[in-house]
Amino acid sequence: MSSNKISNRLHLIFAFVTLALGLMVMTGWWIKNLTIVQIHADFAPMVFNTAFCFAVISLGFLFSDRKDQTISKTCSAIVFLVSGLTLVQYLTGVSLGIDKLFVDPFVSVGSVISGRMAISTAICFIMISLSRFFKKRDFSSHIIIVTVSSLVIGFSLIGIFGYAFGFNSEYGWGSFSRMAVHTSIGQVLLALAMLWQLRVENRQLPEARRRTSVPSYVLIVGILTSILIWHLLILRDQDRNRRVVQIQAESIKANITNIFAPLEKALQHMARRFAAGAYENEKMWYADAESYFTEFEGLRRLLWADEKHIVQWVYPLDRGGSKLIKANVSTDAAVKERMAIAESEHRAYLSKFMELRTGGKGFVMFAPIYNKDKYLGTIRGAFLAKPVFEKIIDLSGYHVTIYEDGHEVFSTGTADAVFARDWKTKSRYHYMGAEWEILLIPSPEVIRENTSSLPNLVLFFGVSISVLLGIALSFFTRARDSEKAAKEAFEWKQAGMNSVPLLMISLDENTFIREMNSAAERILEYSTDEVKGKETPAIFHDLNEVVAFRDKMALQVGKNIELGPEYFEYFFKLGYNRASEWTIISKTGRRYSMVLSLSKILDEQGRITGYLGILEDVTQLREKEKLLKEQELKILASSRLASLGEMAAGIAHEINNPLAIINGHVSVLRRVLTQKGVAQDGDVTKKLDAIESVIQRIAKIIRGMRSYAHETDLTNEEVIAVESLFDDTLAFCHEKFKSEGVELAAQIQPDLKIRGRPYQISQVLLNLLNNAMDAVAVSPVKKVSLEASLRNGGVEITVSDTGPGVPYHLRSKIMEPFFTTKEVGKGVGLGLSISQGIVQSHGGKFYLDDNSTKTRFVIWLPQEKA
Repeated sequence: MSSNKISNRLHLIFAFVTLALGLMVMTGWWIKNLTIVQIHADFAPMVFNTAFCFAVISLGFLFSDRKDQTISKTCSAIVFLVSGLTLVQYLTGVSLGIDKLFVDPFVSVGSVISGRMAISTAICFIMISLSRFFKKRDFSSHIIIVTVSSLVIGFSLIGIFGYAFGFNSEYGWGSFSRMAVHTSIGQVLLALAMLWQLRVENRQLPEARRRTSVPSYVLIVGILTSILIWHLLILRDQDRNRRVVQIQAESIKANITNIFAPLEKALQHMARRFAAGAYENEKMWYADAESYFTEFEGLRRLLWADEKHIVQWVYPLDRGGSKLIKANVSTDAAVKERMAIAESEHRAYLSKFMELRTGGKGFVMFAPIYNKDKYLGTIRGAFLAKPVFEKIIDLSGYHVTIYEDGHEVFSTGTADAVFARDWKTKSRYHYMGAEWEILLIPSPEVIRENTSSLPNLVLFFGVSISVLLGIALSFFTRARDSEKAAKEAFEWKQAGMNSVPLLMISLDENTFIREMNSAAERILEYSTDEVKGKETPAIFHDLNEVVAFRDKMALQVGKNIELGPEYFEYFFKLGYNRASEWTIISKTGRRYSMVLSLSKILDEQGRITGYLGILEDVTQLREKEKLLKEQELKILASSRLASLGEMAAGIAHEINNPLAIINGHVSVLRRVLTQKGVAQDGDVTKKLDAIESVIQRIAKIIRGMRSYAHETDLTNEEVIAVESLFDDTLAFCHEKFKSEGVELAAQIQPDLKIRGRPYQISQVLLNLLNNAMDAVAVSPVKKVSLEASLRNGGVEITVSDTGPGVPYHLRSKIMEPFFTTKEVGKGVGLGLSISQGIVQSHGGKFYLDDNSTKTRFVIWLPQEKA
């Protein structure tokens, strides 16, 4: 099997190991094998319910990778039920019988209640079962599983370290039963299985793995650190409680000494009085002894034994006291050794604990009597142990036991086995020859009263902060990924916007500009920062065009429309957003023809959040269309001109023949009249001259028509005499000017010559003369002037008139194709455009003189040198 397959199934291996562990311990309980159940005599056993929960939860884990989660969820529910009921028993103190449901426990070392799992074990199983039952493949489930796994690992490691380093790992749980060492190992394996399963699942989703890996590690480290700090605080708290118990032990020793010291002094005082002969008779001693009984509780008997250890006086004599008279008290082993020391050291001593002759367990305090160096006997006080120590040891919540030579001589009761194990404090007591061992064990109530809540608060806030930090990191990772994705999307959008030749302008919901693509910035000559936040369409559009369009929409909807969002609203309602042509003006005033398509940008609720305008520059297209139309008209005009030329040639031919005959007949007529002597008749001669003049005029017109008809090759240029050009051109329009009452004046500098195509130059002059005649039609002074002169190294021909002139705002447009100021039907606006083209094709210039007070068109052509 490859390492990758093993890695993908490692969580199942962990689960299988815990299953085997649970089954093995369950078998150990059935066959009563203490080694399997407990491992070591000093360790707590894994109870049967714990082993059962391991087996069940591990079994569910092995089925957790399947689509059908029924088995897995059922196993989790069973474990939750068993561990939950156990926790309820701890919290309420009520036994529900769950601890002995499956087996009758045969070992209870380290357990408060036989067969009950530790509270930490129950809590770990509750967390694991709940996380398994509600497991989903989402972020919240991921955080819960990582949190639970981290807590279980932390609590279990503390249990293991508790065994390794000898501290009470359950103190933070109230010092109940300890988690067994193999329970701790099994919990760690289960937690690792859950974490590894998450890793395998996230490996299949790289994006989820990237978002959750770092937060998971931070969460694990944070929780484990919180548990470490929690337990360090617990150990400090535990140490403080131990010091409290130690102080109580020292207090007990001090109380014993405080009781025994007055007794010692009293007996020594009686011994000194005895040596001094203060007791003349027995009655006097009785009186003194009686006062001692009222002062010292637990004093059973006072007696005086002589130097041979024979009892002479006894007080009181009741309850078998009389039997002690004449008795030898040196034979008691508990007294004999200590008595010899007391006599040699001349000071009071305590005997060992023993059964008193008059009944009851107690001890004897004796003080030797010396008169100088003469030994006179001993004063002895017999004390019952129980009343003496009950008075001395009055500690509620503590169990006190006193040992002498390893034997228990006094006890306040039986302590809890767990607390005896974890909290017992031993101290040695030495006084008046006594060698006692005092064992002090606090009750759970005392420990709880002295336990600080700080460690639990630290754990709670530590885990909470770790979870919040993990969630925050996850959100930060998501936000960073979203930011990265948004940045990539933005870059893609920018790249897409900037790569297209279309102009793209984004507006907000109030129709203020947000951004533009590079094509828009380049053509409109604005940067995005310059126009951001400014209103459109006012900034780019021809305002007159916008207002006219608004009025058009207002007329359609029957109400006034304000520029801004309302303008856009009706723009969409009337369907103009799909494609409409507008004049767009750049920053420098350059005008473009563009087709606008406008779209709404909507949010999830369908609210307008902005607009996207896409503009296609059709300026060149429109110019090409105009040029194409102009060319078509030019072709049409040329075709008509060619037809006219052909017709003119035919007409000239048809007219020239009869005109030559008429001219010949006039010559014959003039010669005949001369031969007959009639030529001197003035009237006849005048009429003949008039006929010849008309014939010459008609012939001149015919020559002009023939020149138009003859010149069809555009490349055929010739030297043109400007004076002759004027004559031929004026012959066409002289009569028309005369009939319209327009004065036509021509002034020409002699001997001017140019090179070109005569008919085209004549066409330009005729067009200008016709325009001038139309312009002066409504003027009071109707005059058109045609002039030619040398200027700037060329021939300048001007046509001026006395008309109203060209308005200033239209002067930049008059050379554009199809622009005309004439009424409909009186022109198509191609005359000046064609004329400009003809002049420029001859290497000349054609323009309107802006410095002239009247309309004055100038044609400048290179001069042809003679």
